Amino acid sequence: MKVSNLDFNKFTNNYISEKSFKEEMRTKVEPYLDSLRKGGYLTGSNGLKFYYETFIKKNSKASIVICHGFGEFIERYHELIYYFLRENYSVFIMEHRGHSRSSRLGSDKSQINVEKFDYYVEDFNKFIEQVVNPDSRDKKLLLFAHSMGGGIGTAYLEKYSTRFKAAILSAPMHEINTGKYPKIVADIVSRLMKLINKGGDYLPGQKAYNSNYKFPGKATTCKARYDYSYNKMIEDEAFQSGGSSANWYVEASKATKNIIKEKNASKVEIPVMLLQPENDTYVMPEAQNTFAKYAKNCELIRIKGSRHESFNEKDEIAFPVFEKILNFYNSII
Repeated sequence: MKVSNLDFNKFTNNYISEKSFKEEMRTKVEPYLDSLRKGGYLTGSNGLKFYYETFIKKNSKASIVICHGFGEFIERYHELIYYFLRENYSVFIMEHRGHSRSSRLGSDKSQINVEKFDYYVEDFNKFIEQVVNPDSRDKKLLLFAHSMGGGIGTAYLEKYSTRFKAAILSAPMHEINTGKYPKIVADIVSRLMKLINKGGDYLPGQKAYNSNYKFPGKATTCKARYDYSYNKMIEDEAFQSGGSSANWYVEASKATKNIIKEKNASKVEIPVMLLQPENDTYVMPEAQNTFAKYAKNCELIRIKGSRHESFNEKDEIAFPVFEKILNFYNSII
């Protein structure tokens, strides 16, 4: 395992500044993405449908597959997708079951629930096999996986070790930060709820979506990037996700314990760059350190001053992160 800090001296102006973010996203980024976007549905494990989008560049040098985080939707990755396309990568992204335009599973429209965590992995594999591979035409596949998607992506890399040539894990969910509730309490309460057939109810402390404006939030200190996602959620009910069910927590907790075990993490032999924000309150850095130690070729990058979403942070954090991401992928091709 290699550990390093992000070099903030490598600050470039090749990216969209928060000062002009809203206007440039509206007039430049979104029209460009619209010109390449194709969407569709697949039927995943247990008969549930999931939504996906592709952005295919002619003569692209490789394909990047994005695996999003808890409660997210494709539009939250518009800026990143734009930079990938600009570098001549094709981009593929799906929305996980229980999220956004994919089949919902919760007790209300916004709750996040899942029957088995492995269904996320198998849905993702179906997306790779039926959409990504045919449209990539033997090009190299590169993974970008964030938060819960980082947990899904890690499990995927351990199960299908030869599919991707390299991966970036952004604040991966290798262990959930349970906040003011000790982990042992969350574990006991969630299992008890499942035992008495209340697994579909909200875990204590979790609740349905509400539209309250929460900036600065736990994810980012960049108002412009926060506002972009917030406004998308306000405009479309499909993007409005709330908290998790007890069953989701049980399944996610079980999965994260497994993916950081040496016997599993050591199966990941491809180059991995793990982005670890300094001020992350959603996931636990210690579990990421454990995975990075056991994975065969993992570089852990510590990002000073960043909250959970380093690629959605203020310019002085996000720009060096973008540079690091693109340099890593370009080094693989």
